[in-house]
Amino acid sequence: MISRSLRLLFRAVLGAASLAAWTSHATSVMPYRPPMMRALAADDVETLRELLKKGQSRNDTDDIHDPHLQSPLMVACEAGSEKSANLLLEVGADPLLIVPRHDHYWPPPGWNAVCFARYGKLKRVEARLVSSGVSAPGSCLLEADFLLAVQARATPQVALLARQGKGRISDGILQYTVLTALAHKDTPLLQAVLSAGVPTQKTRGWDNQLQESVEMALYERQVSLVDALLDAGVRPPLTPLAEAGLLPQVTRTLEMGASANGRTGESRGPLLRATQNGHTEVVRVLLKAGANANGNRFDNDRPLLAATERLQKDKGNPELVKLLLKAGASTDVERFNTTPLKFAVNGCSAEAVSLLLSKMTAQAIASHPGGYLYAQALRVDAACPEAEAVRVLQALLAGGVRIEGSGRNGMDTDLLRKQADRSPAIAKVLKQAGFQ
Repeated sequence: MISRSLRLLFRAVLGAASLAAWTSHATSVMPYRPPMMRALAADDVETLRELLKKGQSRNDTDDIHDPHLQSPLMVACEAGSEKSANLLLEVGADPLLIVPRHDHYWPPPGWNAVCFARYGKLKRVEARLVSSGVSAPGSCLLEADFLLAVQARATPQVALLARQGKGRISDGILQYTVLTALAHKDTPLLQAVLSAGVPTQKTRGWDNQLQESVEMALYERQVSLVDALLDAGVRPPLTPLAEAGLLPQVTRTLEMGASANGRTGESRGPLLRATQNGHTEVVRVLLKAGANANGNRFDNDRPLLAATERLQKDKGNPELVKLLLKAGASTDVERFNTTPLKFAVNGCSAEAVSLLLSKMTAQAIASHPGGYLYAQALRVDAACPEAEAVRVLQALLAGGVRIEGSGRNGMDTDLLRKQADRSPAIAKVLKQAGFQ
């Protein structure tokens, strides 16, 4: 399993690349862009003129994904391509076209060429459009100024515009700017953005983007960003909070209505991640809030396996195991032929062994190789002194684990005999378990 550090480091690299692309103009030159889009981004009026002469539409781009999403005039204005914008106006491009409503972050829904001219800092083009009778729809000029201020990380200006635009800035713009502030790990900027309002409608990809942004913030221990979201009424994703062991933030997020099981389809939900990282109090709160003790359907592991695997790190403390079993966790789980009982024996925890055996059926107990379990408890390990190992043996015996007929192999037999010859206490338990 990839460690959390490696996974988040990988995301950090991707996040840096995404941020660089995100905060630049959407029309920056890219090698796969078709001719018209490249010409507009580069403000190449000669190429643009030739394309128009050959029949390229002055109102539809040659974008291969969605030629109707933005008009060429919008693209030119957004990119700050003043000469291209003027040429398109001269050949009759329609300045009244508006970006279709859609569920993407970019371009902003409801914008027309005037809005993009403001965003592209084309004052003369904006003035030309306005003088010809084109008006800016809605609050798009305020939104454009707000976007520019956020991308420049001009926090005082963002706060001023947020006050002016409170309740008027679209959800798409709010979500875009929230994620931009998170990507910069800039708490004052995030607080200024959120003072403009809280997104009420989720656009496509919002949950994934927000979760990745919060994970990266917590990787760098920027808990204040999560607090800023909570203070503003934005419910952060629960899973990264549980993984980081942030009990107050987990509690607040649950109080805001988050499911204790996390998001549907997650490969590792909040309970599993909290358990894997040994956050006992977070596990307790999640279970009390209704988290499934067996984890989520799509989890690539099970909480009880994670809890028993941690026993060595936790010096045999069975609290996580106890919490999960009390909440109904099944003992009939395994990972690569390793069961919770095997992990508990390896973890030198007599109490965990007893707890597990008390929940297992006689058939399940009999399916475990008794000789192997007793041998595992006695393997040389400084973390499990002899007195503790004997208690583990006694727990196995009391729980009904027997050595006879358990398919002993030579290595286990040799180890058991050696340990029995060395220690009368061990020999006594082994004999009672059926070892000859």
